[in-house]
Amino acid sequence: MEAAAFLSMSAGATSPSSCRRPDRMVVRIAIADDHPIVLSGLLNLVSTDNAFTVVASAPEGRAILTAIRQEKPDIAVLDLNMPGLSGLEVLAAIRLEALPTRVALLTATISDAQVFDAVANGAAALVLKEAAPETLMDCLHALAAGRNWLSGQEIQAALHREGQRRLRWQERSRSLTVRELQIVDLILKGASNKEIAYQLQVSDGTAKVHVHNIFQKLEVASRAELLELAAGQ
Repeated sequence: MEAAAFLSMSAGATSPSSCRRPDRMVVRIAIADDHPIVLSGLLNLVSTDNAFTVVASAPEGRAILTAIRQEKPDIAVLDLNMPGLSGLEVLAAIRLEALPTRVALLTATISDAQVFDAVANGAAALVLKEAAPETLMDCLHALAAGRNWLSGQEIQAALHREGQRRLRWQERSRSLTVRELQIVDLILKGASNKEIAYQLQVSDGTAKVHVHNIFQKLEVASRAELLELAAGQ
């Protein structure tokens, strides 16, 4: 979402579900985003709903993880891409340490691999920044009630595509040798055949043969197809 859209969050409008719930405790929220205007807009938006209270905020991943460890909020709203630690890395740490915080990842764009990793690491929600402010608030209410926010068709389609891609990679990469896996890693980093030859201390011709054999084993016809198949491996 553009910064201006997040500024509209602070205009004072509340979602229909934002009335106080006297029968429930106030839900404690932590928020992190590396863009100051976005972070301010999020803080203002959440503050319009007296069902929630913000107990921590930060502009980067390491700081918000430290705050989450200290405050143990009920919900953390994390920007997917932050300096220090990404939202996915903070999510993984929360899961590893068995912290009681449910995580909603907020992002402008997200790849299929990131969707898959987010769900695998226990994300309770994925929200695009292009969504309306009410969508985020409805999401927070759903999380506070113990529900997830992962049922959208786009999310399910991304999970299916990424699951199928990872399965294809696992099946096809079994036949690769250690040296060939090393070459795949170099290709993923953008190395040319000449650069591969230099890194492995072999001739250009030998490097070219290795790449050809890898293409055959992985059933790809180009580096672009290899990158698509092996992305994130």
